[in-house]
Amino acid sequence: MEHLILLASNPNGDFEDFFVSIAKGFARSSKRILYHPEHEEFSIINEIDESFQEFHVSEIEKHTNLIEAIQQGALFKVYRGSN
Repeated sequence: MEHLILLASNPNGDFEDFFVSIAKGFARSSKRILYHPEHEEFSIINEIDESFQEFHVSEIEKHTNLIEAIQQGALFKVYRGSN
């Protein structure tokens, strides 16, 4: 959980880009995630359908596959370089 909090935290309030590798790397699920420390919540936008979800830290493992993806080395943060 601490790893996800660190990766999804942004003091500017911007969502961070991620993808989850699925089907043994043959596909991926793109997501934008932001952690809100004041509420201990994650906001998630699923790119495939632009659906929006919010979960308290205590609910994230129950309702998403993000912690499992971290444990399996299948969650990747997309870093964008500046020009």
